[in-house]
Amino acid sequence: MPSLLLLNGSPRGPRANTMKMLARVAEGWQEAGGAAPEVAHLASRAGFERALAAFAEADMVLLGMPLYTDSMPALVLEWLTALVPAAGAPGPTLGFLVQSGFPEALHSRPLERYLEKLARRLGAPYAGTLVRGGGEALQTMPDRACRGLWRQLRTLGAQLAREGRFAPAELQALAGIERLGPVAAALAGLAARLPLTQFYWNGQLRRNGAWDRRFAAPYAPCAPIGPGVRQSV
Repeated sequence: MPSLLLLNGSPRGPRANTMKMLARVAEGWQEAGGAAPEVAHLASRAGFERALAAFAEADMVLLGMPLYTDSMPALVLEWLTALVPAAGAPGPTLGFLVQSGFPEALHSRPLERYLEKLARRLGAPYAGTLVRGGGEALQTMPDRACRGLWRQLRTLGAQLAREGRFAPAELQALAGIERLGPVAAALAGLAARLPLTQFYWNGQLRRNGAWDRRFAAPYAPCAPIGPGVRQSV
């Protein structure tokens, strides 16, 4: 049975929603006869360095991450950039997990396409990408409320152990809602404005020291106001 390396690319580290999902994939992998996977958290320097060393030793690698501004967290990009010197050399089979707070899977599809292309550029067999929306709810939902999701992830882990890749039908089932209809989208927009929803996200901003920068617009268009000087508009 091949070896599996699980890489958690969430800045939250071990307590991340990404890690909760990876752990269920690992359960399915072991239920299918695989050995306990090695786990590395890219958020710590020791985990980052161990992930680089273990990458060359593993038969299969599953890299999980949250969707950050429609792409990957900076620490994941930094880690992938460090793999460039190994591009083209024989390497492990690569699979990915992308989860987001958005309820719709379509937000993660551009990143999914990039990751598939990345595997080709690295010369690695591509096992597929697990895409799942609504991941932020895992921070507050009890395990018993997530039994269906855990079962899907275990099934995919077992597939990876037996077949070396994820089956398209199971990937589609895991993704859930691809795109909300007009009525559901309008209701979701209203729900986002409810005081309870705002209370949760405002709490996240405060806990992460970002409250005073909540209206920052670093990518706003700029207009010239003088030689060599620009201001946001």
